[in-house]
Amino acid sequence: MPIDLSMAAGHARYSAHMAQSPMPALVGPKGPQRSVERRTLVDSGRLFRTNYLRAMLMLLLEWLSQQRQCKYGERSELEMHSAPKLELIGQETVEMSFQRIVGTDAVALVATLLRGEDDRWPTFLLGAGASFRSGVPTAMEAVKQIARIVYSERKLQGARPPERVRPSEWEPWLQAQPWFNRKATSLAENFPATVEHLLVPAELRKRVLLEIMNPGNGVSSGYGILAELVMRGLVRTILTTNFDPCLPDALRARHPHIKHIAEVNRGPGDYGEFDVFNKCQIVWLHGKAEQYSDKNSRGEVGSLDDSLIQLLRPLLKASPIIVIGYRGAEPSIMDGLFGQTDAGRLDFRNGIYWCIRSGEDTHPKVVELAQRLSSNFTFVEIEGFDEVLTEAAKQLVGRDRFSDARNSRSDPRQPSFDERVCDGATVDDLDRDLALASLTIYCEQLHRAPLTRDALLPLMREQGLLQRNDRGEDEVTNGAILLFGKNPQLFVPQAVVTVTELGKKREVYDGNLLSQHRRLLEKIESSDVNPVVKLKKRRSHEDQPAYRQRALVELLVNLLVHRDYEVERSANIDTQPGIQIAFKNPGGLTPKMAKLVSVDSDGKIGIAAGATDPRNVSLCDIFFGLRAMERAGTGLVDVNKLMIEAGGDSAFFHNQQEGTFSAIVKQATSTAGSKLVAYSTHPTGVYVLNLLPIISLPAHVSIVRLTARFWDSTTSVLLEDCGVFIARSFEDTHEFWSFAPLDKLLRVLAPIAHGEGSHSVPRSEIEEDEDKRRVLSWLLREHLEAYLEEFEEEGLCLEGDKIYRAFFTGRDANRTIVWDSPQKRGNRREVVKQRGEERPWFENEGFGYALVYMNGRWCIRIKPFYMFTGADAKTPLPSFARAGKATRRMKFDKNKNVETDLVFWATFLADGGSTINLGIPDEYDILVDATYLNVEVPEAR
Repeated sequence: MPIDLSMAAGHARYSAHMAQSPMPALVGPKGPQRSVERRTLVDSGRLFRTNYLRAMLMLLLEWLSQQRQCKYGERSELEMHSAPKLELIGQETVEMSFQRIVGTDAVALVATLLRGEDDRWPTFLLGAGASFRSGVPTAMEAVKQIARIVYSERKLQGARPPERVRPSEWEPWLQAQPWFNRKATSLAENFPATVEHLLVPAELRKRVLLEIMNPGNGVSSGYGILAELVMRGLVRTILTTNFDPCLPDALRARHPHIKHIAEVNRGPGDYGEFDVFNKCQIVWLHGKAEQYSDKNSRGEVGSLDDSLIQLLRPLLKASPIIVIGYRGAEPSIMDGLFGQTDAGRLDFRNGIYWCIRSGEDTHPKVVELAQRLSSNFTFVEIEGFDEVLTEAAKQLVGRDRFSDARNSRSDPRQPSFDERVCDGATVDDLDRDLALASLTIYCEQLHRAPLTRDALLPLMREQGLLQRNDRGEDEVTNGAILLFGKNPQLFVPQAVVTVTELGKKREVYDGNLLSQHRRLLEKIESSDVNPVVKLKKRRSHEDQPAYRQRALVELLVNLLVHRDYEVERSANIDTQPGIQIAFKNPGGLTPKMAKLVSVDSDGKIGIAAGATDPRNVSLCDIFFGLRAMERAGTGLVDVNKLMIEAGGDSAFFHNQQEGTFSAIVKQATSTAGSKLVAYSTHPTGVYVLNLLPIISLPAHVSIVRLTARFWDSTTSVLLEDCGVFIARSFEDTHEFWSFAPLDKLLRVLAPIAHGEGSHSVPRSEIEEDEDKRRVLSWLLREHLEAYLEEFEEEGLCLEGDKIYRAFFTGRDANRTIVWDSPQKRGNRREVVKQRGEERPWFENEGFGYALVYMNGRWCIRIKPFYMFTGADAKTPLPSFARAGKATRRMKFDKNKNVETDLVFWATFLADGGSTINLGIPDEYDILVDATYLNVEVPEAR
């Protein structure tokens, strides 16, 4: 750690001649490992005056103090050299040495602070430089723009717009102002005075600031990454001296995953939302332009409100502070916020990390702060705000921090129904496999850390799906029951959807919302609801679905997510074949939505783009995270556009008396002259693949090196303790592969295990090697076959002999399975059928299976087939006899039949649920989604 030479004599210059040997990495309890480069900072234009004796004394005391104690608990090689030699010269320039991190070390330092491994959250302080790429001017550019605007309006009386005002006009005029500081080292130094004297009255000040602070280039990537870090729990509080909306806009773009943004000091005394535990908090140090209270004028920039400083003090003392894009000129920040001391000790014990760009001048106030804080201050040299966060984000892949959701005073909303605790429900009422599978996809889509079963409950607490009571116990919310409940109708009986045709033929869809969503999707995609119609165009006919599929999907999600579950009525989808489909929700418009849209006298709603007020925030969070719904405020607008393009129409109604919301889509008619415009340039077809995706796998594989072949040594181990595994030998190497924890396997296999040669290998590393990937595929197949063996009592048997197929057997007779399809419950399916009379033989349904690795994802390939057996309905017929019968059977294998077969097998293997778990209970999970992969393919015109 470089010695801080921070004091100087009035007529003396000193420089520390230190050893230039390489600096070792600094390691210690109070900071991350990093290398520190010694740089000399020459203060530009500021001379520090004192007497020679004081300089000598302070220098020696500083050196002796740092020799006695190093911040990091041990002395570096540099610090163990002799005292610096002083060279006294009759000049008034000071050279000072500070900690300065550069290059890749700078990025690594920022990433380490954000990783928060020491249970501290960093606090950011952002200045105007952070918004430069977004098109927001720096302080210097802002002075120029303000001068042009005021010169145009006052001197030229609006004769020329501000952009046509020449520098030769406004520069002399500005410099001639009596308050203009010509001695300032930069035009930026005049920013507070320019605002105070030129932007009057206050309304002009507010208008101009909002105008020039508009991000003309859009919110930059750095703000987007910062918002993602907030969503992932790595950042909580951000202080800003800016007026521009880049930060709140970036955070709002993460709604509903960021449910609430606490904003502090928008106007005078606006501290009500401040909470050190807030998960997303902006502190507007100079106020917010929309709620204008001018802290940018020179008269007020000298100090912050003492109450605000006292409010922030505990937060700043407990956090590392990362400063980016801030020049450090305002006394309110440098003297008020950073000028605090703590009973004689240096403040900011967790460090201030001041980011500067290479070659950038350092403001004297920043140098003074660095002097005072000594080893607690570090310069971090970066390319820019966007660049450092982009590179740091790459090092933070897979890192999240979960924290319990709490109803702090920062969130003024009353908890919605889905956020309230469900009376009588416990965690045991949740389908944890479904929750794990769904939230695994949620985390993948949002680029959050891979989810494990251990992290499941902490994530659900962060999302507010679980809430801790005073006894530290988890209480289940209505949202969790609706999403993942095993039987949610026990607690919310009205949470069902009915499907009718002309008000009749009533079908009830119950279960949790994810199950309802899956089954109702199958329903609305069926030809019964969305048939293909022939449309007459001017010179040709065209076949297309009666309704755009995307429009129906949007309305279905809207019905499930935005309905009022407190109203004791079911939601309804009513079809009128050849005419329309109506989606009717309990609960009309929320009070906020009623103000954002227009409602005619007949209740018809005029939908406005961007108008949104989620009634059920938790439900929106999950469905949007799963990509089952569009961004809030766009869905109904898209429905209207899609239906018009398809030659149909849509309308939305609010019935205030009934308290209902209705969405009606009218299909395209088959009359001549109907105008059709394809969506996204080409119409698309949805194709179902016979692949069930594995959505959750252990992150590591345990590979135990054995001293002998496993199957030659089974007498010395208990096989029942080994779980599902594979044992293989090649040359003189013997290995045991399993997903079980390595320490457990070493205990079980102790008599034959070679501990030093055993290790836990990241699954991703195995997947990169083709040979090892084949072994992993083998291990996964073993798990699948172990799972299939559990269906033996239902007549399912494995063919064996390295033929990876399973089929149903009978007991000298037919076998029938009762199962629930998405459209109908209680279906009876004969899976073993007798086909011969005099010489009976049987047709047995079965499927082939294989583990495939495709685009970084493991899947189970299901291929339905028929096994032909003899009179016992079990023993396969000879291969030549089966071949002939299979050929004759192929003519019945139409696309619709094959798709029905695929749905049956997925439903059967999942036991009617949404997931299949091939793992070992309470040890590890291998979760398979019971819904096949599908792909949208553009159709040929």
